[in-house]
Amino acid sequence: MSADAMHQAVQDFMRFFGLAYHLKDALKAASPQGLHGSAVESAISNDPTLALLADVANLDKHFVLTKAPRSGDVPRLGELRSTTTANGWEVEMPIHHRGRVIEGTAFAKDVVKAWDVHLRGWGLIT
Repeated sequence: MSADAMHQAVQDFMRFFGLAYHLKDALKAASPQGLHGSAVESAISNDPTLALLADVANLDKHFVLTKAPRSGDVPRLGELRSTTTANGWEVEMPIHHRGRVIEGTAFAKDVVKAWDVHLRGWGLIT
């Protein structure tokens, strides 16, 4: 795996996290079915996965958190690793948070699941 490919993989991860976090802005701006911005912000602050997403996205944007971390601790991105597999290669991007290491791909899946729960709860998807 080339250095360029690894760099692109990191950029793809971070772009995903940024876009996933900024779904909140679209929801707040459109307020579909009367959804209030405060409900969206509350969901992010009270859902551990979305709170960590907010911190990861804000770290990527600002390089430091300018406010207290929503997740209760400042996450730290670990060293990117790549592994050759039968299908090519896989990238692992560890996220160190509250004494745990969360693999980036697993976290991305958890982010999708968390948004799914909230969007269903608000009646925006079925």
